[in-house]
Amino acid sequence: MGLEARSDFLVEDLARWGALRGKACFNCGNCSAVCPLSENNPFYPRQIVRYAQIGATKKILGAPAIWLCYHCGECTTFCPRHADPGEVVMSLRRWAIAQYDWTGLGKILYRSPGLSLLFYLAMTFLGSLVFYLFHGPMNMQAVQLHEFLPTHLIDVCGISLGAWVLASLGINLYRMGSFYRSEYGSLPLRLSDLWATFWEEVVLQKRYGKCEDRSKWVMHLAMVNGFLLLFLTTAVAFLLNPQGDPSQTPLFLRLLGTVGGILLIAGALIANWRRLAGREVYNHFTDWIFLELVLLAGLSGLGLELLVALGLPLASYLIYAAHLIVVFLLILTAPYTKFAHALYRFLGVYALRLEKKARASAPAPAS
Repeated sequence: MGLEARSDFLVEDLARWGALRGKACFNCGNCSAVCPLSENNPFYPRQIVRYAQIGATKKILGAPAIWLCYHCGECTTFCPRHADPGEVVMSLRRWAIAQYDWTGLGKILYRSPGLSLLFYLAMTFLGSLVFYLFHGPMNMQAVQLHEFLPTHLIDVCGISLGAWVLASLGINLYRMGSFYRSEYGSLPLRLSDLWATFWEEVVLQKRYGKCEDRSKWVMHLAMVNGFLLLFLTTAVAFLLNPQGDPSQTPLFLRLLGTVGGILLIAGALIANWRRLAGREVYNHFTDWIFLELVLLAGLSGLGLELLVALGLPLASYLIYAAHLIVVFLLILTAPYTKFAHALYRFLGVYALRLEKKARASAPAPAS
C-alpha cells in the first residue's frame, strides 16, 4: 500500500498544533537512540516523525505509535537540530484527537486559547445558571446537600452528560479504529490482554517507570489512581445510596474517596511544580487548563468534606456547587483532553502488546 503524502503538512498544518520546530529535523535517528521506549522498535519515534515530515496523514491516524510516547523529553534534549521531536509527537496527538472528533470542538479547544477560554467560561455560566434556577432549600441549621441540590437534578444532569460523553467517545473510537483497520487490519478483542494492559499500563503506569525522572512516574501514578478511586467510590455510592444523602454513605467509601482526592491533589501539585520549575518540556495551554481543573476538583472535594464536618451550611453549599461545576467541565471535555489521551494510549499499548505477541509466535523464516 502506497503512502498518501502531503508535503506541507508539518510546516503548514501541524505547526498550528504546537510543532513549531519540527521542520528542522533531518531524520538522523538520535531520538530513537535515546528514547527509553524504543527497545522493541529501533525506529521509534524517528519513524512517526518522518511520517509527519512527508505528510502521511492516514498512516499517522492509524498508528498506535503516536500514543506510546510518555514525553520524558530525552529526544528533545539530545536532538542536534533542536527540532523538538517530542513536541512533534505531542502535536500529532492533538491533531489526531481533532481528526477523530466528529463534533469539531476538539479543533477549537486545541488551536485557539481565546475561544477555549470563552468555551469554559460559557459552560461555567451555564452550570451556575442551572444550579441557581433549580436548587432546593438552603437549610442553615444543618448541612443538607441532598436538599440543596436535589438528587433527581444531579441524576438527570449526570446521566445526560454521561450519555453525551460516552456517545462522543464511542464515535471517536470507531473513527480511530477505522483508520487503524485501513492500515494494519482488524484489532482482535482479547480480554486477558485487555486486563493485563489495564493493570500494567494504567494502574501501575509501568512504561512510565522507564523514564529517568521518577517524579513523572509518581505524578501520573497518583493522578490516574486518584481518578480510578474516585470513579469507583462514586459509582458504588450511587448504587448503595441512590438518595444522595452523604450521611448515609458508608464510612469506608468516604475514606476511599478521600484517599482518591488526596492522590489527585498530590499528582496535580507535582505536575504544576514540574512546569513552574522548568522540569516539564511541554507546556501547551490545554495542559494547564486540565491540570488546574483537576486541582480545583480535588481541593473543592476535600474542602467540602471539611466544611460538612465543621457544620458550616452556607460555605458547604457554595463549595458543593463549585465542585460540581468543575467536575462538569472535566467530564464535558473528556473526549478532547488528557482523558482522551489516556484512552487512546491504552488502546495503542494494547495494539502494541498484540503485535509483539504475534511476532513472538510467528514461525521463524526458513534458512
